[in-house]
Amino acid sequence: MKSTKKALILVLATLIFCNINTSAKDYDYDFDYGMLFGASVSKNLTDRLSAMAELDFWLNDNFTGYERLQPAISLTYTVIPKYLKATVYYTYLNQENTLTGKHDVNRHRYHLRLIGSYATKHVSFSLTTKFEQTHTRGVKSPNNKWRNQLKAVGSISKECPWKPFVSIEIFESMNGRNSLGTTGLERVRYEAGTSYVVTPWLTLDMKLRAERQVAKKLLYSSIGLGLKFTIP
Repeated sequence: MKSTKKALILVLATLIFCNINTSAKDYDYDFDYGMLFGASVSKNLTDRLSAMAELDFWLNDNFTGYERLQPAISLTYTVIPKYLKATVYYTYLNQENTLTGKHDVNRHRYHLRLIGSYATKHVSFSLTTKFEQTHTRGVKSPNNKWRNQLKAVGSISKECPWKPFVSIEIFESMNGRNSLGTTGLERVRYEAGTSYVVTPWLTLDMKLRAERQVAKKLLYSSIGLGLKFTIP
């Protein structure tokens, strides 16, 4: 129990520090609200290898605008059981062009991820580091990012279907090929929500997301709803 309390204090302190560090001088943000819909299907191929297919649909402009349609596939390999996983990920994005208002921005995105995990009796922690590369049709050079996410998931009891979680993710632009043309800290994403295990093969996800785009002075908040299916 003491180790759990210490771990919770560490996560909360990290969230508070990151929030203070990024918001001390950034108080003039524009606000936008959106909706995130998602569904995924996963299947264990072997004891250590699993595959996932997912589809996301996002709204922005205060729930009225089209932001993206995003199908994706991934493979995850368990390097060290309970502690370390590696993932390769691909997604196709169809997004709104903010200049024309049309759905004509088409992108191919790849991730290479390492996911470290540690679990206590009531809380499990994960640290995900990923290299992201995005190729946009009509643009010669790819957009490279380095992303790091710290996440904590609670377990009230083995019988309880609710699994609350909080996370923070930091986006670093590596080559200035994003829409802002900047490198370094690009955005910080905060999420809080819960999963509800309906059956061993079906889980519901509900979350709130706040995303601070540092250089663009935009605070984007979203409500997320998702379905996760696991094939036996």
